[in-house]
Amino acid sequence: MDLDFFNSINTGVTVVENNKPSAQLQQGDSGLAVKELQQNLTKLGFDLSQHGTDGQYGNETTAAVKAFQEKYGLTSTGKADERTLAKMMELLKGISNPIEESLPKVTSLGDKYSFQVKAKKDIEVYKYANVTENFRTIKKDTIFSVYGYTYAAWAVPGGFVQIKDVEPISVTIKTGGLSKDMEAEFRAFLKNEGIDSELHVNAIGNPSAKITAAGLDFVKVKQFLDKKGWYYKQ
Repeated sequence: MDLDFFNSINTGVTVVENNKPSAQLQQGDSGLAVKELQQNLTKLGFDLSQHGTDGQYGNETTAAVKAFQEKYGLTSTGKADERTLAKMMELLKGISNPIEESLPKVTSLGDKYSFQVKAKKDIEVYKYANVTENFRTIKKDTIFSVYGYTYAAWAVPGGFVQIKDVEPISVTIKTGGLSKDMEAEFRAFLKNEGIDSELHVNAIGNPSAKITAAGLDFVKVKQFLDKKGWYYKQ
């Protein structure tokens, strides 16, 4: 099949020079080489959320290339020159099927200590714990559960999201049968853990208390109550 056949298909992407990569790609270019560049940028964690991998080298792709160049000490021109493309290939080799030992350690929360977060914007879900190889998008304001974490990412069903991209949802925990000694121990725990949440105590009838926390603070409170064997509900 010749080039005319592929150009006759309405894909929205123009085939350029039999898909042979150029030594330099820049704004205004289009084609499969540009599309591959965009795919590589997204794999490396650079934002192309507006137009995606459409094969058109526009303002968004230029901004992503500039961000890549700035991050890796290259001249920030927005043009994907030979040095930029070579650096990109070097980094991609490192993230393709990474060695498990090289990935950040994931602390599992399981179902019992999972909690919910809300996306601050349209965010990417990544395949690996080092937040590489994004493969789907979660829309802004979507609420979903977290089942583990690293120093920079939450583990979610099927992948990882960056901690900075979501907001933990607050949950109120209510306890029962809380004596004065238990209250003092609870308050000492909150202080030692640096949990900035007020413990509200109701001393009428069966002494009880409630506390509102989110994210890992919520997890720590539940783990403390479970360790002590104290009754609570949420």
